[in-house]
Amino acid sequence: MKLVISAGGTGGHIFPGIAVAEALMARGGDDRVLFIGTPYGLEGRIIPDAGFRLSFIEAHQFLGRSPIHKAVTIARMVKGIFMCLKILKEERPDAILGMGGFTSVPVIAAGRLLAIPCFIHEQNVQPGLANKLLSKITRRVFVSFEETKKYLPAGRSVHTGNPLRKNLKKLEGVKEPGSFGVFIFGGSRGARGINDAVLSLLPFLEGIPGVAVYHQTGADDLDRVRGAYAKSSITHEVFAFTKEMERYYALSDVVIARAGATTIFELAFYQKAAILIPYPYSAGNHQWQNAAYVEEAGGCHLIGNDEATGERLFGVIGKLMKDRSLMEEMGRNLGRIFVHDAASRIIGGMEHGLS
Repeated sequence: MKLVISAGGTGGHIFPGIAVAEALMARGGDDRVLFIGTPYGLEGRIIPDAGFRLSFIEAHQFLGRSPIHKAVTIARMVKGIFMCLKILKEERPDAILGMGGFTSVPVIAAGRLLAIPCFIHEQNVQPGLANKLLSKITRRVFVSFEETKKYLPAGRSVHTGNPLRKNLKKLEGVKEPGSFGVFIFGGSRGARGINDAVLSLLPFLEGIPGVAVYHQTGADDLDRVRGAYAKSSITHEVFAFTKEMERYYALSDVVIARAGATTIFELAFYQKAAILIPYPYSAGNHQWQNAAYVEEAGGCHLIGNDEATGERLFGVIGKLMKDRSLMEEMGRNLGRIFVHDAASRIIGGMEHGLS
């Protein structure tokens, strides 16, 4: 199958697309993949680093309510569609897969004009504006969460889970017996709100035997956070970014993180108890919806960004320290969300949709 994948903006759209591309190419044969993105997002670095071709188009978010903003948005959209038409005529793909976000809109629109079968994947519990619109003109909508089907046209949604990158592994024998690890991250760029909350948590953890904290801060906040840890006696590792996520998952008992779909499915893969602090400015407040779904399933504690204090965090962590069975139950509950063959399900769904 010759596949075009539209994925851009944030890692939440890009990494699941790469996971699908990797699964397709792993089959061997004549399968081929081209990504379409914008010059403005993370895709310009991440997708070529993953070994895939990438073409750029014009695509922008729907910003502003004034007539001028609307006119500019429409003009950019039309330009993006014409750019996509040129790429698609050259590539002649068998199918197009949109990974959501504003980047997918001109790609799917151009695909429809050329009568190319189009599909989309929705990572979050509640679909974004782009996927709500595109769901009406695509053959199938692949969803990460079963709950998402109720927001989309009846009969078009297929529950596949959220594809994760192929290099995720479960490491054994890394963690010291009797230790209690806390892993904190706010995404590849970090999250200052989470960093502040964790720094106010440190005094509560002082003097507790076996506690170790692993904290990804993001580059901008590294020096400030590292300086605070230097005044603490707690065993810790503080770093701006890591390519060893599997190591820190293996070292941890509890994870403190944002509530993007990729993060949630990684937590589900590792079956880790979680404290989720949704990013308060996520589009459509989708991270809150994700975290609320996981909390209802018994897989996390949801704490609002403005409510995240050291005292509040320790209230949860202290409880889990005392009741390991509760912590393990949370991990198992979160693990039930995970779908092991998500990428293969999406590929199979597209091939079924082509027949």
